[in-house]
Amino acid sequence: MTILPVIVAAVQLAGVTGDSLRARAFFDVNNAKVGDPLVLTVDFIGAADFASLHPPALSRAVNRADWKLDDASAKTDTFSDARRLTYRVRPMRDGVLWFPSLEFEYEGPNGEKRLVRSNAIPVHAKPGADIVVDEMAEVDEESMPGPDALITDPPDSLSDDELFAWRKACSNPSADAFSSFAFAQARLNEARCAILEGDWRRALAIYSRLEWHIGQTPAIERGIIAALAAKSQNPNAELPVWRQLARPVLRYAWKGRVLLVAGSVAALVALFWLLGRVVQALACLALVSLFALPSFAQAIDPFDLIEEMHRQARQDMMQMLNMPAHGGFNISIGGAPQVAQDISASVSVDKPLLQVGDGFRFILELEAPKGVSIGQIRLSPSETFGMRQTGDFEVLPDAPAQNASNVVKRLAVPVRYDVPFKGKITFDVQGMATVARTANGGWSRWSSSFGVRSKPLQIEIKPLPADGQPDDFSGLIADDVKFEESLDLQSVETNDVITVTYRLNHNGYLPKEWMPEGAAFEWVAGEWRRYVVADGRPATPAVEVVYYDPKAKAYRTAKTGETPISYRAE
Repeated sequence: MTILPVIVAAVQLAGVTGDSLRARAFFDVNNAKVGDPLVLTVDFIGAADFASLHPPALSRAVNRADWKLDDASAKTDTFSDARRLTYRVRPMRDGVLWFPSLEFEYEGPNGEKRLVRSNAIPVHAKPGADIVVDEMAEVDEESMPGPDALITDPPDSLSDDELFAWRKACSNPSADAFSSFAFAQARLNEARCAILEGDWRRALAIYSRLEWHIGQTPAIERGIIAALAAKSQNPNAELPVWRQLARPVLRYAWKGRVLLVAGSVAALVALFWLLGRVVQALACLALVSLFALPSFAQAIDPFDLIEEMHRQARQDMMQMLNMPAHGGFNISIGGAPQVAQDISASVSVDKPLLQVGDGFRFILELEAPKGVSIGQIRLSPSETFGMRQTGDFEVLPDAPAQNASNVVKRLAVPVRYDVPFKGKITFDVQGMATVARTANGGWSRWSSSFGVRSKPLQIEIKPLPADGQPDDFSGLIADDVKFEESLDLQSVETNDVITVTYRLNHNGYLPKEWMPEGAAFEWVAGEWRRYVVADGRPATPAVEVVYYDPKAKAYRTAKTGETPISYRAE
């Protein structure tokens, strides 16, 4: 098995600025015949500015004896955190061909040059029937939509010199030959020649200007479709949806469009004028009703209205105060939500030595006056990376405070860290506080929200001990680990390419950019792709992941692979 080396010169991603990009490359199929068109996809993943990215030429970066890559077929797609490039590629000879790993150069945040490398891709190209390799280069023109035929009939108004130039241009047509004429037939011929010459941008610009002057005609529509098909190398290209919907307007030249807009504005003005008259009439009817029905107005006691408004406001406030809090750590202590008075917070841990994978508890202490009840507590740690809640909250018994008028309410939050950490951590604490008071011979309850921040807590989470740690430890710290693989093919011919998908499910921490042995790239979170050539081996390769189980406090191994491969008779 021979893999083409990485190209010496990196492919420039002009205009791309970002940080820590990743790349992955794959074909739509990995088993094809010589000459079959394949779709190569190259994804660039990460935080970057792709606005100025133009698909780079890749044909010079591959072995032309093995591959024919059509740079003109390049297309781009944009995703939230990635940019996708696609190219049309054909294998040029039979056998197992490896599309090479390519290096791409982009600019870092500080202007420095950075490199990102895509993975190599195997393809099993099988011999085709009566294929002439030299004739595989071009797209089948009969399958691509084309513009209307060349217009040879000139307008009657041409002079003898212009008529001679017209006939000369028609005898040897080209976009430049028709560019000196100003009438519509010449513009259509110029756009047609531009498409045939591969200059779809020029054709689209001509059609756009021509449409503005004479309106969108069927010939212009067919020409736009042909230009878009040439742009995307897609024989199924269609007229943009907005053009289809706007046909009633686009069929007019610019004067007709202006008249349509002016007419629409006039109709809207008339409509608003009529609406204004209706509103005035309704207002008059309302005034008449007020004077005609004084008994209704007298029956309404304004003091009753004010009292009802106050009652509704109190009811709305109580409903809002009793709504549960959301987000963060949420627990209720001491009953219903209540009014805040001189509340302070502190946080400690219940163990002197903390280590990655070991569970411990944050102890939250809220000091408040003895008459205050606290509820709906929400905690927001200042740093959560690697921190995992491992159980339910626990309300601990109250503790005395140094101030005899206060009490300390305590809450335990069970957690563990899956990564080493050393530094200070604070907690923002929000909740509701209520106090009961006597007023006018009865009891009243007053509630309000509060928010306090704990003092910084210095903690250190030590890494796993090196003693007894396997050399091939993956860095995975988790329990309930499941490692599985699936194949797109299990019944194959010799040298067929099998795409293996690894899936790792776990409850814990996995280092960034870790991949299983032999994997080509990460497909989605927790899922990787690998290519295996069925070269006679009876099963897929075995793959192991060594991880640390914090529950068992031991290193364990998760295994997958060795899926049987069945070979068909050839």
